Amino acid sequence: MLVLALFGAFLPNVTAQDATAKNKATVIAAYDALNRKDWAGFAAQCAPNYTEVNVGPAPAVGINAALGLYQQFQAAFPDFMVKINEIAPVSPTRFLLRVTVTGTNTGSMMGLPPTGKPMRFDDADVVELDAAGKIISHAITNSGEPLRQIGYGTMLNPNTGVVLAAYGAFGNGNIAGVLDQCADDIVWDVSGHQMPGISKTVHLGKAGVGQFFTELSGAAQFSRFEPRRFLTDGDDVVVLVYAEMNSKIDGHSYAINATHHFNFKNGKIARFTESASLKKL
Repeated sequence: MLVLALFGAFLPNVTAQDATAKNKATVIAAYDALNRKDWAGFAAQCAPNYTEVNVGPAPAVGINAALGLYQQFQAAFPDFMVKINEIAPVSPTRFLLRVTVTGTNTGSMMGLPPTGKPMRFDDADVVELDAAGKIISHAITNSGEPLRQIGYGTMLNPNTGVVLAAYGAFGNGNIAGVLDQCADDIVWDVSGHQMPGISKTVHLGKAGVGQFFTELSGAAQFSRFEPRRFLTDGDDVVVLVYAEMNSKIDGHSYAINATHHFNFKNGKIARFTESASLKKL
C-alpha cells in the first residue's frame, strides 16, 4: 500500500513534466517554422483561435489573420530571424522566451519604402498553449523596436496611423474614408500649392474638404503618390510626399514635391496645410 501511495503521489508530477517538455518542443517547432517561412508548419502548432497579441496595430485573432501579419512582416524583412536564447516554463502551458530578433528592411512596410537599414534587438516573448498542447497566444515586449531601428519610429504615434488611414482611403478613391479621419470643423489649407485647376484657398469643414477633392478629381489624375518621410511630435505630423500626376487642365504631366502638415485634436485631423512645387516631366 505504501508503494502504491508513493507511486500515486509521484505520477501527477511526472505527467506535468511530460506535458511541459512536449509543449516546449511545440513552441520551438513553431519558431523554427516561422524562421523557415513554413506557414503551414507554423499553423500546425497552433489552435484555430490563435491570437497574436501585439505585433500589429491591433490583436490578430485567428491563425489566418496572424499568418497574414507575419507574411507582411517577412516581406518587409526577407532575412528576418528570431533566435531563441532561453526558454523557461512558467507553467506547463505558459512559456517565457528570451530571444534576439534580426533582419534588414529591404521590402515595403506599411506602404512605406524600404530604408535598407538593419534591426537587431533582444526581446522577451510570452507563449501560451491550450490543454490540447496547441499554441493559443503570443505576445512580445518591444513591439515598436523594428520601426524605431529602421527610422520609422514616428509610426508609433497614433496620429500617424490616422494619416496613413487617410492616405490609404485617398489612394482607393474613398473620399468618405478621408473625411472620417477629419474633425467636423477642420481647416483645410491648400493655398500653398501650384496645381492647375485647384483653388488656392482655405476650405472649412468637411463640406469644404469634399469640395477640394471634387476639384482635385476634375483637375488631375495621379500615377504615383508616395509619402516618403514622416516627422511626428505630439499632435503634429509632417509628411514629405512625392507624387506624379497628369493634368486634365493643361495636358502636361508633373512631378510634385509636397509637404503636408497635419494638426490633431482628440484623435482627428483638425487642420491640414499643404505646400507643393511642380515640375513638368
